[in-house]
Amino acid sequence: MQTYISLVKFTQHGLQTMKEKGIERAEMVKQNAKALGGKLVQAYYCLGEYDVVAVWEFPDNKTAMKAAVMNASMGHIEITTMPAIGRDEWKALLGETIGKRR
Repeated sequence: MQTYISLVKFTQHGLQTMKEKGIERAEMVKQNAKALGGKLVQAYYCLGEYDVVAVWEFPDNKTAMKAAVMNASMGHIEITTMPAIGRDEWKALLGETIGKRR
């Protein structure tokens, strides 16, 4: 599984209906990913430019895109999703790309 990071902003509609539907929608977002073979690893609710930072696992980019579209189509969020790799994998990639310095 590949790792993805989503930066999420609540829409005005999402904020206006948070009390009635917020928890239900959060569960739907998680279930949408699961139905596509993905997994919500963790979600962090934030202050600042983004309301949520989510860490996901999906089989591939197309599946991650499908989940983002499904979740954004509910109308309560705007979402930017990007593939990510962990630090150890990045270090290995860097070593392969620019070689080891002596």
